[in-house]
Parts: sequence; C-alpha cells; structure tokens
Amino acid sequence: MDELAELHRFNAWANRSLLAGIRRLSAGQLEERQEGMYDSVHGVLWHLANVEVVYLQMIRGRAPERLSRDLSVDQVDAALEEADAGLVEEARSRSPEQRVHIPWFERDFAVAQCLRQVLTHSANHRADINGWLPRFGIESTDQDYIDLALVDG
Repeated sequence: MDELAELHRFNAWANRSLLAGIRRLSAGQLEERQEGMYDSVHGVLWHLANVEVVYLQMIRGRAPERLSRDLSVDQVDAALEEADAGLVEEARSRSPEQRVHIPWFERDFAVAQCLRQVLTHSANHRADINGWLPRFGIESTDQDYIDLALVDG
C-alpha cells in the first residue's frame, strides 16, 4: 500500500495548499453562498475534514464520531492535520484486505477501498472549493501532484 500512502501524503499537502487559499477569505466570505454553491466554503471544508476524521476512526476500529459543525477554520485545519497524518500511517501499516465496517452502508469494505474513498472524496470537495475561490477574488490553489513533486525536489 505504499502507493496509497504516497497518495495520502499528497492529499495532506493538497489540503494544506487549499487551506492557504481559504485563509485569505473574510469571515463573511467563508459563510457566504453564491449561485452554484451547494454550501459555504466553510461548510464544505468541514464536510471534507469530517469524512477524513470519521474514516480514520473506523479504519482504526473505533466508532465514528463526527466533528462539531461549529469548528473554526483553525480547528478544522488541526483536525485535518491529525487525520491526514493518521491516514498516511494507516496506508503504510494496515493490510489492504483488512475489513472496515461502514455503518451507514451496513457492510464491510477493505481498508484499501476506504483509503481510496477518502482520496477521491477529498479531491472532489477540494475542487469544489478551489473553483469557488476566484468568486471571492482569491486565486485558486495548486492541486496537482506534480506541484508537490516540485516542492519535494
């Protein structure tokens, strides 16, 4: 699962990159919805973080506990930092065939499937937010894997 660990390392970097753009928004802009936005930037960021946190909990055999919807951007950032580090570690150390029970689907999935779900889900919602940033006068953030490779050297 080294490839999944590397992709989760990228996911963590992409989340940090997006947060750098989000931090340039005013408090009002964080909560504002414009045409074509199904939630606020803050709402979608919270949802992205919540899914990462909850899947990590379930991969580790714990019951899923949702994040509070009232978290600040700093608190969401801290939750993401912790979850992202944990997901990289789980991708490195867990057997890909180990099963994880997902209660809302009432079935078990392989750890590798859960790790892929987090990656695709987070990429989808980062794209939502990144596409909305220019509406608020903020430039979209770098989200390509190659951008991380350039930073790493």
